[in-house]
Amino acid sequence: MTIETVSFVQIITAVTAKGAVLYGLTANGAVYEYNFSREVWIPIPMRALPENEVQQSVIGLRGPSRTTEEG
Repeated sequence: MTIETVSFVQIITAVTAKGAVLYGLTANGAVYEYNFSREVWIPIPMRALPENEVQQSVIGLRGPSRTTEEG
C-alpha cells in the first residue's frame, strides 16, 4: 500500500450536529475531509456550478439540497 503525502494551504474546522469536521484545501484547489475513525484525509469531488443556469439542483457534501432559483 502506497501512502500519499498531501499538503494543505488551509484547514477549516466546522461544527455539525455530529461533532467537529476538518476540511483541507490544497494549493491546486483539491478539497479533503478528515476521517477521524480511519485517521486519513479523503478527497471530496468538487465542481463549479454553471453561471448561466437560472435554476440548478445542488448536490452538497452530505447529499441533495433543495433547488434554488435566482430572482
